[in-house]
Amino acid sequence: MIDRGFVVEPTDGVVAMAKKAEERLGRSVRVMRFDELKAIAAYDAVVASASLLHAPLAGLQDILASIWRALRPKGWHVASFKAGTAEGRDGLGRYYNYPDRASLEQFYREAGVWNVLEVEEYTGGGYDDKQGPWIMITVQKAVRA
Repeated sequence: MIDRGFVVEPTDGVVAMAKKAEERLGRSVRVMRFDELKAIAAYDAVVASASLLHAPLAGLQDILASIWRALRPKGWHVASFKAGTAEGRDGLGRYYNYPDRASLEQFYREAGVWNVLEVEEYTGGGYDDKQGPWIMITVQKAVRA
């Protein structure tokens, strides 16, 4: 995104991961979890590639509402999640919220008003080298709530 001329504000919720991202990007990366997002109408897009899947399921609704508030009208948000039916840990001990499609769509609908809500289901892998179901969701904030 940076190479294509976008103004990017990179963040990560874990200090060690932010430092690793800084090394790769050659610029500072702010340490911030999604539940700490307080911006209002500040972003044209919020990208959460394989990151919101680590947020506790009980707090996901509030996080999505924060993302909705942080987007400008017609702003875009995209996120990917490992799909499932119950939260839990993978073979490496990493927490995942594992939402199913219907639950995820409901969480987004309750978080704000969207012009677009598109869902793609696919098979993908992770750090545990296991293939499984994934969900990619793309939404566009409505002009009026």
